[in-house]
Amino acid sequence: MRRELNPNGCQTRVYGNRDVFGHQCNNKVVVTRDGKFYCRIHDPEYIKQKDATRRAKWGKEDAERNTMWDLKRARNDATKGLTLEELKRVTPDLIRKALSAN
Repeated sequence: MRRELNPNGCQTRVYGNRDVFGHQCNNKVVVTRDGKFYCRIHDPEYIKQKDATRRAKWGKEDAERNTMWDLKRARNDATKGLTLEELKRVTPDLIRKALSAN
């Protein structure tokens, strides 16, 4: 059985683990957007800001990961065709020289 929405409460419907129909958020209202009441957690502006921060963090991590993979790819290209004994003598300086020659 659904309860009527509390007109003075956060108007977001939330769902629990076994909650099929959901229920109205019980948090107190902090902000009104477009005539609807929201708590701090469900405020659309807060959600947009949180999402932008999260995406910026992920973008930075992706850039770092891509740089790491580019360096690994360059190292593999620079050492391609070397024997095991030659690989043991490879230093970062030799890799830089090989990359700059290309």
